[in-house]
Amino acid sequence: MAPLVLPPGGVVPDGPAPLTVRAAISALLSAVGAFLFGLDIGYIAPILECHSFKRDVAKIQDPLAELDDATIGFIVGIFSLGCIFSSLPCICGHFMDEWGRRDTIVLGAGLFLIGCFVQAASTSVLTMCAGRLLAGLFLI
Repeated sequence: MAPLVLPPGGVVPDGPAPLTVRAAISALLSAVGAFLFGLDIGYIAPILECHSFKRDVAKIQDPLAELDDATIGFIVGIFSLGCIFSSLPCICGHFMDEWGRRDTIVLGAGLFLIGCFVQAASTSVLTMCAGRLLAGLFLI
């Protein structure tokens, strides 16, 4: 068993370490990021059923018409495909090693925001899919 090493002064502080402002802000931003990730995954189902989405993006004029299952599946799944691709060690490891943690997180946040903008401005299913893929790549 290794010997106990005491800090200078020989006193071991009781209780948890003090919470710093920087740690609190990091925790808050991480929680918001996790919330937005879940929101992005969950909000797409009601949007696909929305009449204005069918009319403006899918170009379906009949409000009772449905998108085909393959299109729905692709729109929903391409976000997760982007997440899987960017989380591969050869991808995320490269960015972490070359750019560092902070710059990689900023890059991911920028990709997510650009992807959200592309989705919001999309006028076709292809553009919507491109925006969802780009937003999914944020997981770098």
